Amino acid sequence: MTRWAKDVSPDRVRPEYPRPLMVRKEWQNLNGTWEFAFDDRNEGRAGGWHSSSRSLPDRILVPFTYESALSGIGKGKEIHERVWYRRAFTVPAGWNGRRIRLNFNASDWETTVWVNGKEQGVHRGGYDPFSFDITNALKPNGPQEVVVAVYDPADPARAGHQPKGKQLGSEGIFYTRTTGIWQNVWMEPIHTGAPELLDWRAEVDLKADVGQLTTAMLVRDADVETKVDLIVSRGGKEVSRQSFVQKTPATAQPRTAYLAPIVRKPMLWSPESPALYDVTLRTTQRGAGGWTVVDEVKSYCAFRRYEVKNGRLQLNGKPYFLRGVLDQGYWPDGIMTPPTDAALKADVEATKRLGFNMARKHVKVEDPRWYYWCDRLGVAVWQDMPSSHNLRMPEARENFRKEWTAVVKTTAGYPSVLHWIPFNENWGDPGAFQDEIVTLTRKLDPTRPITDASGWTQRGLTDVIDAHDYSNNLRVHGINLTNNFGAKPKVVGEYGGIALPVAGHTWSSGWGYQSARNPEGLLRRVRYQTSQLFEAPNLSGFVYTQLTDVEQELNGLLTYDRLPKADLKSISAIFTGADRSTEEIAGGFIKDWLVLGPLPSGADIRSAINDPAGQTVMDRLLELPHLTDEAALNPKEGDAVRVGGTAHRWKRVRLDSDSADFHKLFGGQTNNAVVYCVARLSSARDYRNAALLFGSDDAARVWLNGKLVHHIAQVRGVNADQDIIPGLNLTRGENLMVVKVVQGIGGWGLTARFEDAKGSIIPATSGP
Repeated sequence: MTRWAKDVSPDRVRPEYPRPLMVRKEWQNLNGTWEFAFDDRNEGRAGGWHSSSRSLPDRILVPFTYESALSGIGKGKEIHERVWYRRAFTVPAGWNGRRIRLNFNASDWETTVWVNGKEQGVHRGGYDPFSFDITNALKPNGPQEVVVAVYDPADPARAGHQPKGKQLGSEGIFYTRTTGIWQNVWMEPIHTGAPELLDWRAEVDLKADVGQLTTAMLVRDADVETKVDLIVSRGGKEVSRQSFVQKTPATAQPRTAYLAPIVRKPMLWSPESPALYDVTLRTTQRGAGGWTVVDEVKSYCAFRRYEVKNGRLQLNGKPYFLRGVLDQGYWPDGIMTPPTDAALKADVEATKRLGFNMARKHVKVEDPRWYYWCDRLGVAVWQDMPSSHNLRMPEARENFRKEWTAVVKTTAGYPSVLHWIPFNENWGDPGAFQDEIVTLTRKLDPTRPITDASGWTQRGLTDVIDAHDYSNNLRVHGINLTNNFGAKPKVVGEYGGIALPVAGHTWSSGWGYQSARNPEGLLRRVRYQTSQLFEAPNLSGFVYTQLTDVEQELNGLLTYDRLPKADLKSISAIFTGADRSTEEIAGGFIKDWLVLGPLPSGADIRSAINDPAGQTVMDRLLELPHLTDEAALNPKEGDAVRVGGTAHRWKRVRLDSDSADFHKLFGGQTNNAVVYCVARLSSARDYRNAALLFGSDDAARVWLNGKLVHHIAQVRGVNADQDIIPGLNLTRGENLMVVKVVQGIGGWGLTARFEDAKGSIIPATSGP
């Protein structure tokens, strides 16, 4: 549980108004305890579960899904693709004569709703809000009943063709699934003459120093004279107003009307100065006693200009460097649902306190209140689309197309949202579909830049070049704006990923792309990487991985329950660029080796999956001595060794990076093989309780001064500092380290360095 869980109770679940861009005074919260049932046999509809005579057996706290602890069920490791909900409610007497809308902020994925046994509609989409006009299904008085059935197919390779983001189960880079209602459920009364807001955009002309709020509304029929006022104000003072009056016969079809009040010399929004304007949309009607207010919507807007210009990302007419953090939006107690509004606000506040001016909302669409706090507190947003993991099927592409359209329309009204990212890396293998979605996005919103795919597989239509790089060599991402590549801005959309587990605050044993032993080590590694990005010429921004730990990912700057892993001011100084250094660990990695290989292992591993069978084979190969007296190998360059009837010679290698790439060293791909590496480490003094920070692809054994100190039997990739082996001693003078690496298929290599007991780098003075 997070510290906010204590504020959640059945009679108080997310009590704040749930739609900050369109606030009405009257509304009713339907969160709380609902009846609930799993429907694994898909018998609910045939069994009449939607009828008022049927009671469901379990109880759940809405809007938390059954996978979460806060739901009261907490079956996060189970898969139930079909679930049902039921609850009674009453309509306030003061709402009589108005239309009643039942609103769902989000439910994953296919949601069918009945009111008093009458089907109201079906919505498909897991991340966008939807609503139904339930007026005609309501009884004249007394208790009413709503029943909800949700279908959320889990397997992308079968029926699960909907966008899922990271909801593939808690393993690796994926997390616990979310099934069913996961955001607020609520009702509101709407006067028949009130316009329905369709679109809401604030734009600014920097040269003319003028802002304009363009509002598109669907005006419904009314048989009395109706006036609609759009009022813009700041600090209680009106700065602009525009109105229209209409009288439409009751038989007329709804039409789209526009209002576009102009604001002179607007204050501009930025993360440093998040200036907002209050907006009121007021509907009045003329009756016998004069004009009467029948509907009033409160909102807000901001004026800012974010664009690509002269090869850079610019905000309000000037180059703007985006210092971003990857924000997954997951919670240990609520999974995708935050426990409270205060918890959401705290995440945004933490983002700013850590020195960031931007958050990349990673393959998730967030609760509306998160965007509200970003708008208010000043955090720019790069908005991802939740990934589909199988875009080969036409049905999957259509689901993606429809839901991305809904996501853009849903989040485009928030001033903090600056940037669209429809695809992450190559997830789902979109191919040419990527171009189609970029074209669609430009039609939906021509005002924001688009990164077509953050990471690996960008195509020609992208506005921004985006690299993902979890190595320690980040200066290479600087660009020369005079060449064709540099004509577009470049960002490093993911880097870092440095793990630091905090005892008592982890979901499970886990991993990071690199590891640190203590807060000082974390700061040192973050400083080393981030400083390079500030030095990379003409870079437009970066995104550090990540804000918090998430389940088995331990690479957050905060723990999963939101405790900082190091001093916040020290972290902030790094990400704002006030504290820079690239020298502290540059010499830490061992780069001088004697290498022997590749030696045939005799195995026949054909998969790069780290399954028990592969681990067993790796374990056996590590135990098998391919050379005699492995622990005490002490060769000279050029020494010959005969293995399996073939002669091999020890080769001296000087690395030009932090890790050894054996494919490069041996001149090509070599599967199912073994390599031995020997380093002689010269130490100026004794080090007690030192630590070896090690990574290998795949399994490995390490001996130090003749003693076995590490054995790892896994199929994996090379990640710096992935394994931390504490309690080692280096003696003054020469120390001998022998490493044996066993490979299956794919990548192949190792990386190694030493730290002292305090986490400081031990210089890697070594040589064959």
